[in-house]
Amino acid sequence: MSHCLWNNFDDNHAYHLVNWPSVTMKKEYGGLGIPDLRDLNVALLASWIRRYEESSGKLWREVIDGKYSTNRPNLFCYPVYNASRFWKGVMWAAGVAKMGYRWQVGNGKRAKFWEDVWVGTSSLVIQYWDLYVVINEQEATIDELWDG
Repeated sequence: MSHCLWNNFDDNHAYHLVNWPSVTMKKEYGGLGIPDLRDLNVALLASWIRRYEESSGKLWREVIDGKYSTNRPNLFCYPVYNASRFWKGVMWAAGVAKMGYRWQVGNGKRAKFWEDVWVGTSSLVIQYWDLYVVINEQEATIDELWDG
């Protein structure tokens, strides 16, 4: 994008008169109003994550589950090796989205007890690291560990 805006082609170097944050800032705040493609990409991939989580029993989800042999409790646990570029992008966005994601526990079968954020503002791994490194059930879901 910068090549187009600032005429940076081949040996023709031009000075940038506006920085990138100003270019992507909304017009009403004094910017040029050009959307940041990385932010749009994360938003689009995050919408696929939401669709995936809400589409239990649908054919396209069963195809993805079959292709990637997904038997994990939730989308944030899937491996990305031998995956398509699209799925790697979805998993990258899942990692980004996980930072702001908070589970509604429900029956606890899909949320990981230690690694998912379901209580407080961070995962229990971060809050209780010393305990996490010595336990055996690091991959367990809330349902598997919760007695209440």
